[in-house]
Amino acid sequence: MHRFVEEKMAKIAPVPCDFMLGDTVTVTNGYGLEIKGKTILGFVREIDEFRPGAIIFLDWDCYWFPVAPEKLKLESRDVAL
Repeated sequence: MHRFVEEKMAKIAPVPCDFMLGDTVTVTNGYGLEIKGKTILGFVREIDEFRPGAIIFLDWDCYWFPVAPEKLKLESRDVAL
C-alpha cells in the first residue's frame, strides 16, 4: 500500500473539491449503504476518462478504487493539517 500511496496519490484534488486530505467522511457505497468513519488518504494524480468523477481515495478495503465527492459526507476535519 505504501508504494501505491507514493506513486498514485496526490495531496490535493486535481479539480476543485470540498474535501481535504485527512477529512473523516461517511461514504455511500454502490448499494446505498452509508459507511462511517473513513479517512481521505489522497486524490488521484490523473483523472480517469472512464470514471472522471472518481477522484478521492479512502482508507477502506479497496483503497486503490477512488470514489466521487458526491458519494461522501463530511464528518470532521482536522484543522491542524
